[in-house]
Amino acid sequence: MTLWTKIATISMLIPIFLTGCWDIKDIQDINYLTSIGFDYVDNEYIVHVQLLDFTTVAKMEAGKPAQPVPVWVGHGKGETVRSAVNDLYHSSQLRIFYGHINAIVVSENVLKKGLKEVNELQQRYYEMRYTPWVFGTREPIDKLFAATPFFNLSPMMSLLHQPQESYKQESHITPLTSREFVSNIHEPGKATILPSLSLTDRDWIKEREPHSMLEMNGVFVFQDGKYQGWLSAKDVRGLRWVEPKTNRSPIIIRKGDEPQAALSLENPKVKITPKMQNGNVKFSVDVKLSGTSSEILQPISESLMEQKAAELVQEEIKNTYRSGLKIHSDLLQLEHALYRQKNKEWKKITSDIGFKLTSESLNEIKVSVKLDNAGKLKLP
Repeated sequence: MTLWTKIATISMLIPIFLTGCWDIKDIQDINYLTSIGFDYVDNEYIVHVQLLDFTTVAKMEAGKPAQPVPVWVGHGKGETVRSAVNDLYHSSQLRIFYGHINAIVVSENVLKKGLKEVNELQQRYYEMRYTPWVFGTREPIDKLFAATPFFNLSPMMSLLHQPQESYKQESHITPLTSREFVSNIHEPGKATILPSLSLTDRDWIKEREPHSMLEMNGVFVFQDGKYQGWLSAKDVRGLRWVEPKTNRSPIIIRKGDEPQAALSLENPKVKITPKMQNGNVKFSVDVKLSGTSSEILQPISESLMEQKAAELVQEEIKNTYRSGLKIHSDLLQLEHALYRQKNKEWKKITSDIGFKLTSESLNEIKVSVKLDNAGKLKLP
């Protein structure tokens, strides 16, 4: 046997010993979860999952689908979160993949009981990521997962999976990712504000029948990692003015009981200053906002609009602060500002008597509004 014959023979035999993809699965042979929810009822965990066909998510040249996109919602029960998830496997038909989960929803029952077991699943299971949006809810989770958006679009085009889109137009309750939630809840002196997801059928009608849509109707609040309670969207209207992520949010100026002008305020610049006075700490909050005039219904000067807008913002921040005190929470993140700026003083206060906010702790709220755009028309 010549040298070249030996080389050719060896070359033909080498592929036999190469490792191949013997256990590869085709993508159509896997169930992809897009949302997962956790509830606790009658001493049992209930895990709800939302399952979508990803061929309905991809953009098609033909346009919007003519038929509603099917949504599959499953649930499993068990003594622990893991056993509830395992219960799903009994009837799932195909392998379930968790890497595409884009939203996590947790019921108020679980928030009250504690998030330890839910966190165990997310932190230990390698397919679970920290990128999904996270919500709390008082609604049945399976109904939230079954809600469908406009025009037979995929549920991926909804508030559950894309909360940032509507937030860009009207910034009220800030969406929260799982990574941000875990980070905030372990920060000393930090209030973690979890958006509350609900269903409403008061706004939209489909074929003369009310159609349920998702909305954020409030927040669940944690203080120093402990669940404190739920507040409605009305209770926390001032949060938008102390949240740097706020893109734009509307406000109405009134003359008596009549609307005088409508403004959109944008991009708050927030500065919190703690000061020690006789062993107590007092806080000053300084907020600067820019904005545009959306409607002018009655004659009013630019300077008066700015003044009235600043007064309204100031009042909303005060009311939100009071709402937080009712559930022993620091919604304006005053303690966290003390922890960051005056750490020695914070350590002394928390080790001696413990940090506690009162109605007197908030010494001053300064708000300035600058209108830099009047739309396509000039100011009258």
